Amino acid sequence: MSFDMAARDLLVGAIDFGTTYSGWAFSFLHDFQTDPIKASVKQWHSGSGTLVTEKAPTCLLIKSDGKTLEAFGYDAENQYRELADNEMHEEYYYFRRFKMALNKKLGEKLDRGMTIEDEMGKSMVALNVFAMAIEYLVGDMMKSVKDKLTSAVEKDEVHWVLTVPAIWTDAAKQFMREAAVQAGLATNKLTIALEPEAASIFCRHLSVHTTISGGNTSIAKMPVGTRYMVLDAGGGTIDITVHEVVSENSVKEIESASGGGWGGILVDKAFENLLIDLAGPEVYNTFKRTETEDWLDIWRDFEVKKRLVAPNKTARINMKFPLSFGRTYERCTKGKLLDAIEASKYADDIQFGEDKIRFSASLFKSLFECSINKVISHVSTLLRDENVSKIKTILMVGGYSESTLLQHSIRSEFSDINVVIPIGASSTILRGALVYGHSPVSIRERVLKYTYGVETTDPFIEGTDPEHLKVKTATGVRCRVFSKHVEKGQVVKCNEPQVEKPYVTQHKFQSNVAFDIFATEQCNPKYTTECSLIGNLKFHLPDPEEQPGREIIVSMTLSGTEIIVKAVDKKTGKDTSVFINFLG
Repeated sequence: MSFDMAARDLLVGAIDFGTTYSGWAFSFLHDFQTDPIKASVKQWHSGSGTLVTEKAPTCLLIKSDGKTLEAFGYDAENQYRELADNEMHEEYYYFRRFKMALNKKLGEKLDRGMTIEDEMGKSMVALNVFAMAIEYLVGDMMKSVKDKLTSAVEKDEVHWVLTVPAIWTDAAKQFMREAAVQAGLATNKLTIALEPEAASIFCRHLSVHTTISGGNTSIAKMPVGTRYMVLDAGGGTIDITVHEVVSENSVKEIESASGGGWGGILVDKAFENLLIDLAGPEVYNTFKRTETEDWLDIWRDFEVKKRLVAPNKTARINMKFPLSFGRTYERCTKGKLLDAIEASKYADDIQFGEDKIRFSASLFKSLFECSINKVISHVSTLLRDENVSKIKTILMVGGYSESTLLQHSIRSEFSDINVVIPIGASSTILRGALVYGHSPVSIRERVLKYTYGVETTDPFIEGTDPEHLKVKTATGVRCRVFSKHVEKGQVVKCNEPQVEKPYVTQHKFQSNVAFDIFATEQCNPKYTTECSLIGNLKFHLPDPEEQPGREIIVSMTLSGTEIIVKAVDKKTGKDTSVFINFLG
């Protein structure tokens, strides 16, 4: 197995920043050349019992100044629980599962100043919270790197790879880049990787013996031309794409990434809604606020139980249930929780007594229904597409793919398709990010999700063009129109400019050129009013000319994980490569 290793970084560090769990890993170039999947992966200890995992909860405990990170991961969970036990937790911020704040649809606004609420409703600037998490993960990794080496290595000498969902908008990707830069990473030493791509690349190196299931199918042994679906099921999002094998070391995308916020936290939301349905929102919120330690214990126990529930489970699921929940119910309603349960639609499915609650298997499994049904519906829709209909393999990766209920549902619904689940599905993205960092040519082509272009002007046609789009320029009355650069569904070669287009200045002595960037799911819109404004770019023109008409050549590279634009001033020959500003 050979790789083009020209101008490679000697050390690559990967950060998988997940909705529910996060982690880091690193690998050296010499190890990668010998064994592409060899990696040093952080082992996190829960602090209670013997639980050791390759990812830790994405939880931050921040001091009241909003600037100092007190703890991360399991440590943050444990310390917050102790603080709640001593009624000191309200002096801190406690964030978890906040990544979904960036999961926006095309056209939905995302900006640097947005705030997010912690578990108790206190707000902080989101960029600061994300940056603190990344800074901790980077620092923690660098400690381990320095322990392994006799010579000093600084973080600026590492090439960093930060993973994001493939379905995220360009603004969300830029937000993560800016959070990483705020955390101290140099932007020229940072690559954004798409989560399902990273997992797919990693699994191209795995033997059949490293999968939970899949018979004799090995993603690594698939011949050139084979297509397979990548189902990346995470805590927050479900990311689905389709890849085709190009060579021993590379794949290309043949169906653009799609999906939604249907991950494992939908199961948590269903459980929370069940508790609210039982006791009422006032009781639940009062319990959360006044009995925070017990509230945390419920969620810890639920996390364990939801991982263990199996498709063939028939016995009731037992959970510890704090007495304080019943006391809070009595205090708020003057009634008893047991009476409320017996009078509810859950009377046959829930048994409650003292400090325990028992759920029927059917009720507990029903908490997964909304999430699983959305996944199955979406996969079914994709399989009706001509490009996808003949695939024979679904590769399931991501932490939620370890759920036997989700696995069983996918296998049952698509019984004629082989389902492959790698051992350690939750860490395949993290490990694949390292492979991508060392060998970005692993991805050869992508399929564009949107039609992209800029706003420009054409001569205004009376009676045809809308009056509100009319503008007066030095060259006459013109109409603001959409100038298409690439089209939705277009196959693009990675890291090659897709199209170059000439534009000319419209005003006398014009010293700056600004372009608004638009995207749409339509293929051929005429006006920008049919599109979503997603960003803008500006650059300076030296020596402004008296007459308009100075030519600028604009090229866009939309095949990467981030969009790069290059503008060339024909007069000076000077070119400027810039990332588009998607955050306003």
